[in-house]
Amino acid sequence: MHYSTYSLLHRHSPLQRLASAVVTTALTASALMIPAAAQSTYVIHDRDEVIVHTTFTRDPDEVLQEAGVTLGRSDVYTAAQGADGLDLTVLRRQTVHLVADGQVHTLATYGEPVSQVLDAVGVTLDSDDKSSVPLDTPTETGMTIVITRVETKTLTYEETVPAGEQVFHNNVLQPGQETVLEEGSDGMQTVTAAVTYENGVEVSRTVTDTNVTTEAKDRIVIRGAESAAMPTDAEGNAIVTAGGEVLEYERVINGKATAYNCPGYVGRTASGTVAEVGKVAVDPSVIPLGSKLYIVSQDGQYVYGYCIAEDTGGLIKGNKVDLYFSTWDECIQFGYRPVTIYVVEE
Repeated sequence: MHYSTYSLLHRHSPLQRLASAVVTTALTASALMIPAAAQSTYVIHDRDEVIVHTTFTRDPDEVLQEAGVTLGRSDVYTAAQGADGLDLTVLRRQTVHLVADGQVHTLATYGEPVSQVLDAVGVTLDSDDKSSVPLDTPTETGMTIVITRVETKTLTYEETVPAGEQVFHNNVLQPGQETVLEEGSDGMQTVTAAVTYENGVEVSRTVTDTNVTTEAKDRIVIRGAESAAMPTDAEGNAIVTAGGEVLEYERVINGKATAYNCPGYVGRTASGTVAEVGKVAVDPSVIPLGSKLYIVSQDGQYVYGYCIAEDTGGLIKGNKVDLYFSTWDECIQFGYRPVTIYVVEE
C-alpha cells in the first residue's frame, strides 16, 4: 500500500483563499482605522472557545498574543468585520488520513468538508462508491476517511445442478437393506447473476435468471421396509406407502404377477442393466420400459413395492408382470398372484 503526505495549503483550496483573506482583511482594517487613542474590540474564535479582547493594538498577531492565543507553526487565522468588533477565527492544523485505491494519504486540513479533502487529492467518487465519513462532514484531527469502490457486474455462467436422491421402501428386501435401482446424474443450467464487488472483492450475488440445459436425474434407491402394510389412498391419484412416501400415480393396472431370478449367474435385463430386486419384466406395449411402478397383491398379503420396468420376456404379455427375487425359494413362495400395478411415471 502506498503512503503519501499532503498539505491542502499547497493546492488551490479554500485554505489558500483563507490565507489571502488575512492580507485582504488587514488592508480593510487599515482603511477603517479609527483615532489612535480609541480601543478596538476583537472577538477571537479558537475551536470551541470564544475570547472577547479589547486593545489599542491594530496588529492581529499582537492581538492574539495579548489574548494568550498561541499559534502553531502551521496554524492560520482569518479576520472579518463582525457585529461586535473584528472577528479573528483561528484555524488549527489537523492531520487527516485518507485511504483510497490502495493508497494512504496523510493530509493537513483546517476543518473543511471531507469533499474538499477528496478534491485536493484528486479522488473522485462514482454514484455507487462509498465514503466512511459523509462528504459534508468537517474534518477533525485524527480522522480516517476510507473510500470503498463499489461495482456491479452482470455475469453469465454454467452451474451444476446436483442430482437428488429418492428412497422408496420395498418389502422384498430385508429391513435396512437397500439397493440402487438407478444411478443419478447431475444436470446443468445457465445462470445470469448481478454480482457486486467492493474494492474488487465480491460481497453479494443475486441470481436474475436460470435456464436448465440438462435436467438432473435423481438417484433411485429402494430400502427394506420395517412394515409390510399395504399402501393407503391419499387425496387425488396418490397412495401413501408403509414407509410414509406419498406416491402420485398416472394410472392403475389390474394384472397378474409371476416371479423369476437368475440362479448361479448375473442376469442382464432387456435394458442392459443387472437383474436385481426392484427390476421387473413387462410387456412394453402396455407398460413402457423405464416406467416407475409400485406393485401390491390384490389380496393385501404382499407388497413388492417400488420398482422399475427394465426387462421383458417371451411369456410376459398384456397386463402380466414378472417380478425379480433374490432367491428361488422366494419365487416359489410368491408364486402367481393377481396384483395392482400403480404406474408412478412412464
